[in-house]
Amino acid sequence: MILFEPFFDLYVNQVKLAGGKPVFVPLRFEPYHDESEEGVSGGVWVLDRDALFKVVGPRTKAIIMNSPHNPTGKIFTRGEMETIAESLELAGPDCVVLSDEVYKYIVHAPPKEKAIGESSLCRGHTHFASLPGMWDRTITISSAGKTFSATGWQVGWCIGPKRLIAPIHQLLPYVQFCASTVIQEALARSLPRADGPYEGHESYYEYLKDKYTRKRDLLANALTEAGFAVPDYEKTPGGGFFIFARVGKDIADKIPKKYVMAANDAAPGGIARQDWALCQWMAEEVGLLCIPSSPFFSRQKAEEGASDEFIRVAFCKNDETLEAAAKALQKIKSMRSNQSSQNATVAVAGHDAQS
Repeated sequence: MILFEPFFDLYVNQVKLAGGKPVFVPLRFEPYHDESEEGVSGGVWVLDRDALFKVVGPRTKAIIMNSPHNPTGKIFTRGEMETIAESLELAGPDCVVLSDEVYKYIVHAPPKEKAIGESSLCRGHTHFASLPGMWDRTITISSAGKTFSATGWQVGWCIGPKRLIAPIHQLLPYVQFCASTVIQEALARSLPRADGPYEGHESYYEYLKDKYTRKRDLLANALTEAGFAVPDYEKTPGGGFFIFARVGKDIADKIPKKYVMAANDAAPGGIARQDWALCQWMAEEVGLLCIPSSPFFSRQKAEEGASDEFIRVAFCKNDETLEAAAKALQKIKSMRSNQSSQNATVAVAGHDAQS
């Protein structure tokens, strides 16, 4: 099974549990500017056609595509989706695409130009199954928990041709047995209401997008001021509720040396590289909880340092929490290099098990 790297961390062991072998295709990070002259830069994550075609073959059973993408917030372009569709010609006829589209209603920075086949319900999102010939080879996965900010609901749906959905019906009772009746009823009532006016917006979905755009900007500005590099959403489309922030040199220099490359059984390879050390320091001494990026990379890439420069920060939080996080980031900015400080403020900008 093909996974685009970085990837949502649960995918790997889900594939292994099903008896599959995860095969990783790295997304290529392209900075906006020459960092030798202007310092750390945000950028875009790009699908490399050659890297994908190098690994797809007759043994490939599935490609997992996640757009909007967790953890980077990337929105796969129509061209990249067409590349994925083209790659299926190298695979066997039974190879399918598992299109994880749980954040489709949270496209907070849609592409400037409308794409062919773009969804009329969620501006900036293209359903992979809408590509020519792809309906019969795609299982589209959605989540009510993400759309209605209630991840604990544990309810969603998948759509596809009968031949692919029927085995899911057979398997589901052995995995979850049944979803809560109350939650199913809540979802049934929520979906039609979401299409109507809500909180001064044309629909709930417009409200959701505007709410997350405002929260995104609040946290992105605080991260930038503290010395992190974040995507420029005027240039780069984005979705979901994560910022994959890049660690600037000034930030890296402030991590107390005792944390960097220290033994840590929880970290990939048992060593806390820079991303892990930074997040541990911020959690223990700054009062700010973020997620290191190494769990979103294969162990080999993480140990090679591909994840050292990134952390994942979530803005699916109330405004008070985001404002507290911004204050904690301001304090980091004022700290001296390799100088830790104690801070009583606890600001959570992390994720839950379903994010």
